[in-house]
Amino acid sequence: MEKIVVGVDGSESAQQALEWAAAEAKLRGADLLVVHTWQQPAAVLMSPYAPVLADTAALEEAAWRTLTDSVAAANVTEIVGQVQQVVVQGSAAPALIEAAQESSLLVVGSRGRGGFAGLLLGSVSQQIAHEATVPIVIIPPVARATDGNRSQAEG
Repeated sequence: MEKIVVGVDGSESAQQALEWAAAEAKLRGADLLVVHTWQQPAAVLMSPYAPVLADTAALEEAAWRTLTDSVAAANVTEIVGQVQQVVVQGSAAPALIEAAQESSLLVVGSRGRGGFAGLLLGSVSQQIAHEATVPIVIIPPVARATDGNRSQAEG
């Protein structure tokens, strides 16, 4: 059975990638694997109070909540028959590349939650573009017209 892997992080870009991947999985009759990753914040790891600050159970619970909320918001289970959800502790790009090893497609949004908003590609999508061994799709942001933009376009 064909499998499509998609990464989510709670961002609008990732949500668009999830919706696109679900639609593509339906077209192909493929299974869908939705992956969310999490890491310990660097400040926690370097802190002398790390044992107090590093509540890994709370971080993992928040990661699962992000994942399940994303899947629920996209109504993925109504679109695709077989949907698997996975939370991985670690860096996003390597985890997604690993999860996609036996897949036919890896899908991500062009920008996630971190970094510099003005960049066209975020660090994860850029790393995946360079290192993935399966076909990838990077979903660009959907332009949202504001009232001001509409009136300028019409005038």
